[in-house]
Amino acid sequence: MDRDHDDPSAPSRLLERARGGDASAFGEIVAAHRLAVYRTAFRILGSHDAADEAAQETFVRAWRGLAGFRGGSALRTWLIRIAINVCRSAAAASAVTAGLDGVPEIEGGGDSPSAVLLRDESRARVRRAVLTLPPRQREVVALKAFSDMTYEEVAASMGLSVGAVKAHFHQAVANLRRRLTAGDGGA
Repeated sequence: MDRDHDDPSAPSRLLERARGGDASAFGEIVAAHRLAVYRTAFRILGSHDAADEAAQETFVRAWRGLAGFRGGSALRTWLIRIAINVCRSAAAASAVTAGLDGVPEIEGGGDSPSAVLLRDESRARVRRAVLTLPPRQREVVALKAFSDMTYEEVAASMGLSVGAVKAHFHQAVANLRRRLTAGDGGA
């Protein structure tokens, strides 16, 4: 098992097994990419329930479309692109403006309760501000800033040029600065 982990051809063998109908191989693909897909959906939709549903739908669509995946991009990039499309459909079907309460955060211990509260309030303000961005800017921010994707990976996931991604990201950052500064109110 450790050999497969170190074997660079293991992902392609896993993909071929999944294409052949091996549900356990597809389960391994889901396990490897579930968090990235969920985080992308959450950053776009802003709700745990909506993101969880979008992640599930993403993998259902991926399973159905696996035979059509030719490997022109990384598997992760393909899955993120499906997730973005699922999120766009979900947002269009119901104007998602849900709050960001109850977002799971993984933190180290030891901080004072007041420091944790201030940090959580700041994060919540940023998340609310991100939700007010136009959809394309919100998607770029979700992928670039929150999913740590490169500009090239974001461009491939969204079907845009790298220049367009950079422009959307720059405009999103400017919009966020404006919104957060205007809404600061000394808090």
